[in-house]
Amino acid sequence: MQLTPELKAQMAEQKKQCVYCKIVAREIPGKIVFEDRVTIGILDIYPAKKGHLVFTLKEHYPIVPLIPAEEFAHFFGLAPQLSKALQSAMVATGVNLFIANGGAAGQSYPHFLGHFFPRDQRDGFFNFLFKPGKSLEAEKVNAVQRQLLGLMQNYFAKNPRSWHTGLEEIPSFLQQIEKEAPVLYQDEKVLCVLPQKSAVPGHIAVYSKKEEREITKLSSEDSAHLFFVASFAASALFDGLGAQGTNILLKSGFSDDNPEGKLCVHVLPRFQGDALQGILWQPKQPEYNLDDLAVKIKDKMWNVKYTESKTEAFVEQKKIIPPVLKIGEEKASAKSVEEEIDAAIRKMVQ
Repeated sequence: MQLTPELKAQMAEQKKQCVYCKIVAREIPGKIVFEDRVTIGILDIYPAKKGHLVFTLKEHYPIVPLIPAEEFAHFFGLAPQLSKALQSAMVATGVNLFIANGGAAGQSYPHFLGHFFPRDQRDGFFNFLFKPGKSLEAEKVNAVQRQLLGLMQNYFAKNPRSWHTGLEEIPSFLQQIEKEAPVLYQDEKVLCVLPQKSAVPGHIAVYSKKEEREITKLSSEDSAHLFFVASFAASALFDGLGAQGTNILLKSGFSDDNPEGKLCVHVLPRFQGDALQGILWQPKQPEYNLDDLAVKIKDKMWNVKYTESKTEAFVEQKKIIPPVLKIGEEKASAKSVEEEIDAAIRKMVQ
């Protein structure tokens, strides 16, 4: 989608005041542990837990739907290697990647961010431990499924893939899930369901058919496709449920909130004052030397490199724009996509 000159001007003005853009430009210091031509990884100076890594794109994009397809593929294609390096540095058994899209989902910076957390069993980090919530009504399930199927069918119609033959086999490690949970979508690489123990109505779980437990074992192409489908699932929640925001949360390997060690990307619809307020963390001063930790992690990042796939290309997504708001603000009345973008950027510029 083409941004208007006015919106581009607003984003350019916003970029001048953006902390992360200033770190990229070396105008202010940052604990940089990874960098390539598209992305940058920085230790959070007020971490939720030790090893908390903020990974972002160098270019200024306020929210996920504004990220160009190529940069989206680059960002999420690096997730397996970054996770492996971070787990190695921290001697961790698992990893999370957390994304907040929109103010209702906890997005507090007008620059798209992904938060990596090394995880262990008994590490005391329970923010992502879901309590069973209510199931989604059948009518709304159908609405979300129609949206998701339409988005994926449109994608493959415009971008045929040699691996997309229509043979949607279920690997043995996902057969029980496929039998028990309503299936919203699947292709050769992913299975998308409504989990039995949903955190909130509309909670979608996206599983890889290529790997049961570890994001570190996925190829860049398979990782990018996993998150690509998750992002389309988020768009389906905006259209099908009228969600005000979404969280995208990767769970990989073993931790207190992932005792079975399953690899899964959870897509959570968010509304002001919903039951997921505890998913966010409070910034805190670290009790260890961040510079020493940065050196330790950076030493493991030396061979992290994105290799563009020649067989996978990404189409621009339908732009569903959640405004980045302060918690407690009321949802605005329905607007066109262009008006939503304009409103979101205006609020972040202020």
